[in-house]
Amino acid sequence: MTELTTDLPLQVYDIDGDGIDEVIVSYDFRLFILDGRDASVKKSIQTPINTEKEESVTGLEFGKYAFSRLNVDAIRIVNVRGTERPCDIMIKDRYARLWVYDDDLNLLWKFSKYNTGHFPFNLDIDGDGKDEIFSCYNLVDHDGSLMWSLPIETDHTDEIIYGRFSPDEEECFAIVSGWEGFMLVGKDGTIKVRDINGHGQRISAGNYLPDNPGLEICTTTYWGNNGIIYMHDGKGRELWCREALSNGNMIAPVNWDGSGRDLLLLNADVKEGGLMDGEGDVVVPFPDDGHPTLCAEVIKTADDNREKILVWDMHSLWIYSQDREAEEGESVYDPIKYEEYNASNYRGEYSFPRWRNK
Repeated sequence: MTELTTDLPLQVYDIDGDGIDEVIVSYDFRLFILDGRDASVKKSIQTPINTEKEESVTGLEFGKYAFSRLNVDAIRIVNVRGTERPCDIMIKDRYARLWVYDDDLNLLWKFSKYNTGHFPFNLDIDGDGKDEIFSCYNLVDHDGSLMWSLPIETDHTDEIIYGRFSPDEEECFAIVSGWEGFMLVGKDGTIKVRDINGHGQRISAGNYLPDNPGLEICTTTYWGNNGIIYMHDGKGRELWCREALSNGNMIAPVNWDGSGRDLLLLNADVKEGGLMDGEGDVVVPFPDDGHPTLCAEVIKTADDNREKILVWDMHSLWIYSQDREAEEGESVYDPIKYEEYNASNYRGEYSFPRWRNK
């Protein structure tokens, strides 16, 4: 094992719909679909050859190719063909170009304009049943054509979420774009809110302050130091900021007690980590029991709609759960979260409220 701060070009997903997950992964300059049961190769192709002149590829990391073929930076499952379920595969480099393939690994299209950002976001924004892809500052249609671009050509977008954050506003993108700041962007490409408050790095949305209308948007930023946390209301207005010890700038929303109030996972450190509420106070600390603190993740298991915390390092993996039963009621809090098959070290996290009957 090794410590990485980049994405891994790997997703686990039942791409052929047979009820068994495949592993979609790239290594040795090939893109593979592997059988999840035994890692046997179902399909594979070579990654694209880098044919464009290096000086013509804007956004290319370090301004040159590392290899003659693409060394894939990230993989995302999308649905640009409008099939019954997502079964198209997007791959990208760092940070100039992206390619989209069907589930037989036939190339559908390629796109490049300035920069890809870290991890593009897909959604059907125009209601035609086919995904558009928001990549850095560009909204790309399902056929690879450009719909619009933001009037920005420096830095790149680190994380993206999309939704209705304020009850009296339309759905919009919420993004953090390094030194270009935190922005709310309408579906037509209009920048509605922009706050350049340092190097915007991570973003999440949740019901962090249930007494307030709509959702809250949390971001992290830094001026030479990680760990500055900003809380905004659903209209993008700053509510407060805190400076905390950071380990990966985590601000993932957590459905901890099932009450409808989301908490923020910071990290697993006993003194500096824990779960923070929407007022900026740590309300669920981690016990001093020798657990690993290198990495942390929010997980949902089949036995409980409330979420658990997974922590691990090179040597061990621990799972933390609640110490009491969920409160009884006619409905349970089951918020809409990011799909598990599009995992990334660079994805914005969201928790859109949803209650369902038992």
